[in-house]
Amino acid sequence: MKQEDARIISRSEPPSIASQDNQEVLAKKQREADNCIKNYVILAIGTGLLPSATVNVVVVTALEVKMIGSLAQVYEFPVPKKLMLYKILISLIGSLGSVYVSIKSRLAFKGVPLFGYAIYVGMMSLSGGAAMYAVGKIFQNHYESGGTFLSSNNSILRAYFKEKYEEGKNIVPTFANLR
Repeated sequence: MKQEDARIISRSEPPSIASQDNQEVLAKKQREADNCIKNYVILAIGTGLLPSATVNVVVVTALEVKMIGSLAQVYEFPVPKKLMLYKILISLIGSLGSVYVSIKSRLAFKGVPLFGYAIYVGMMSLSGGAAMYAVGKIFQNHYESGGTFLSSNNSILRAYFKEKYEEGKNIVPTFANLR
């Protein structure tokens, strides 16, 4: 990530709170949000077992929308209906490429009995879980910043999503106790 982008992201993070009570409340909300994200990541991992890539994308998108609402409740924030609609459209349009690749890779792995399907399920589970993690972290940052983070520059959001997606690819296996 560029240094300029990192400065803008750090400005989007919540301001330091002077009161110890407020810091404890924020820490408690962060733990609740982290647990919420973890629970939805585990559900997204499970969607990798679905036999259809298209159904998988639809289910993961529905889970992401539900998670955004749950995170809004943790931070006592109104549910951002317009952002959620935007998120649904972006997810469905953006996933067309991954569905195509997934279908092609499934066909390629089909030739390897048992192991081929296991590799396919693993790939779908990991990518769904990592995407869920990244979306959760973006909205967690959005709510902690008072609702200003998602109004940042799109290139900053893309860089932040990429960073959290890569982080998610490393963290997701620990959620599933695969490491």
